[in-house]
Amino acid sequence: MSQHHRRTKHTTHAPKVREQIAARLPLPCVECGHPVHAEQSWHVAHIVPASQGGRTTISNCGPAHSICNLKSGGRMGAAVTNRRRRAVRDSGEGIRKW
Repeated sequence: MSQHHRRTKHTTHAPKVREQIAARLPLPCVECGHPVHAEQSWHVAHIVPASQGGRTTISNCGPAHSICNLKSGGRMGAAVTNRRRRAVRDSGEGIRKW
């Protein structure tokens, strides 16, 4: 079994963190800054993304409106992909010379 599959996933403690955050609502959204209320649809969002080493702890998580959190997902992946494409384009590699 690979190391990736052995280690604990970052979402393991999310229900406990969600309960702790829910008890303190209303709090500002991690993404947009507007208040998140208990009766709204909300997600537990990482301040430092899990993909960059952020842990699922109460100090690194906060509430985010569902739409804000879903909209923010994938930004880092898109930035990496676009950076690679620009580098290839600017270097002239990958351009067909017919």
